[in-house]
Amino acid sequence: MATKRKGFKPKAKPFAMMLWQMGQSAPYRALSFTARGVLMELHMQYNGNNNGDLSATRTMAKEWGVSSPNILQKALTDLLSGGWIIQTRSSVFSRHGSRCALYALSWYSIDDCPGKELEISPTSAPPRTVRDLTNSI
Repeated sequence: MATKRKGFKPKAKPFAMMLWQMGQSAPYRALSFTARGVLMELHMQYNGNNNGDLSATRTMAKEWGVSSPNILQKALTDLLSGGWIIQTRSSVFSRHGSRCALYALSWYSIDDCPGKELEISPTSAPPRTVRDLTNSI
């Protein structure tokens, strides 16, 4: 009989899971295909302890197949207004340096991200529940 070793975690490949309830909800289906794709790309960046340090830059968007900065901005605006993501840091572009905007998935708690200068404090509970997201239309 196999014994369980305390503290042992099997090596599993990372994955992004979306609850069926979320994917079948009217608010999710009201999102454009681009917004859905950007949401999944942000979700694939999440590793369990970096919520708040997720980015969607124009360079990244080109790799995702989003051809225009305006389309990316519209998708991010839709996700923000729908409550799917939260902006945790604003972008800054100046001659002294640049930094991209950072986001968090709203149905997970926001993590402490040292050195990222987040404008939102870490949370112990998710800012929005799955029920909030799926009943928001």
